[in-house]
Amino acid sequence: MHTGKLPLFSDKGSKMSAALVLIATGILFRTIFHLGDNIEMITSGALVSGAYLGLFWAIAVPLTSMAVSDVILGNSLIFLFTWSAYLFIGFAGFLVFYKKKRKSGLLISSLVSAGTASVFFYLWTNFGVWYLDDQRMYAKTIGGLLDAYLLGLPFLKMNLIGNLVFVPLFFSIFSFLQMPVKAKKSISAKYLSVLKIFKES
Repeated sequence: MHTGKLPLFSDKGSKMSAALVLIATGILFRTIFHLGDNIEMITSGALVSGAYLGLFWAIAVPLTSMAVSDVILGNSLIFLFTWSAYLFIGFAGFLVFYKKKRKSGLLISSLVSAGTASVFFYLWTNFGVWYLDDQRMYAKTIGGLLDAYLLGLPFLKMNLIGNLVFVPLFFSIFSFLQMPVKAKKSISAKYLSVLKIFKES
């Protein structure tokens, strides 16, 4: 149980609670709350899990989110590529942020991570679409692979837009939650004062 004396996410209880919220968010926004084609929260959950919760949750959060939502939605052999993509993204989040303790320049680094994750997911899963193609939509040539990438560009666009919004948002929330109480109060007071100015104007 988190005592309040240690930074948040430094004990098993708070890590598990945060992980369960991330898993539920990933499942709900993949199965019920559709914000757009290929806009999802699993990338965000995988990256912040790796950054703040450690290696176990960096793997468990995206894997559980995908497994449960795939039971609901159904899937094909492409799950080999989608699941492995999210696992790699979570592991990368762990290596870049958690292990090296890189929390400075959070906005820029989260934006870069979001863009990199989207491009990697696009390249890896569209390779999977081409490789597993049993309907002969794509020739088993470099040209056929390029066709698969070309047709996947609209999905990359939507995924990139979503990740560039939600990855920094998730990182900002987790960063705020991990701050000392005094820092939280100071930031909250600043936001409230800004809101007050807008209301009065």
